Amino acid sequence: MDLLADALFDTLKLLPLLAAVYFFVSFIEYRFGGRMGDFLARFNKIGPVIGALLGCIPQCGFSVIASALYVKRIISVGTLMAVYLSTSDEALPVLLSMPDKVYMVGWLILIKVVIAIIAGLAIDFILRYGKKRLKQASVVENICENAIMGHSGCCDHEVDSKHSKIKSLLIHPLWHTLKIFSFLLVLAILLNCILDKIGEDKIGSLLLSGKMLQPVLAAFIGLIPNCFSSVFLAGMFVKGAISFGSMVAGLCSGVGLGMLVLVKENKDIKDTFFIIGLLLGISISAGIIIQAVGRF
Repeated sequence: MDLLADALFDTLKLLPLLAAVYFFVSFIEYRFGGRMGDFLARFNKIGPVIGALLGCIPQCGFSVIASALYVKRIISVGTLMAVYLSTSDEALPVLLSMPDKVYMVGWLILIKVVIAIIAGLAIDFILRYGKKRLKQASVVENICENAIMGHSGCCDHEVDSKHSKIKSLLIHPLWHTLKIFSFLLVLAILLNCILDKIGEDKIGSLLLSGKMLQPVLAAFIGLIPNCFSSVFLAGMFVKGAISFGSMVAGLCSGVGLGMLVLVKENKDIKDTFFIIGLLLGISISAGIIIQAVGRF
């Protein structure tokens, strides 16, 4: 019972900050979400830069929007990859809710945006993704709207801005807060039980022995199309179970439901596997490099 009580108490302390973050994020998503896809589609030459900057906004629908736009060939491979790599969704609120880790948020966003921009521009340069495969600007608006409409975010809410204010600004952030709170509570209980049964020293030596594999494992965990994966990775980092580089690897590959949209709607199966492989390769490489530097 003490383990459960400790986990509940530790998680309850995060609840006010989580709620504040999600109400703010929901407002941003409601106010500007409908414009992001159209804005991104109209600037293909610098698409990876715009995609990386928009992707770092912690709202759960933008990777879905980017996947839908890519399936319609409105954006390039590099732009899609930039959005994927910079997306952090639930990890940012989790870190923001923990006072001793708030300073890491700026570093995390900066590093992921830099990785996304460099990778996106390099991919487009190498693949020379020509204009003939992209929709012309004159017809972007209608196609963009059709691509986005009907897709849902991680909490089953529409990612466009045409739903009610009550649902968008009250029900969704409340539900999202409770959902992530539940994830964190379950994670805290599991970690407390593991620490109690195995011991911190044994766990520390086990993780240290497999440190080189951490970014690889974290990247594959990030592919799980659910916001729990980013919550799990952020929680494990906060607990000291994985390195900062491993968390970056997992969060770079973690694109949430955007991956499901890509797999479901992209008619080119080889292209889908190519994108997944590219995402994993970049994420793992970035994680290993950051871990080797060891600054964090």
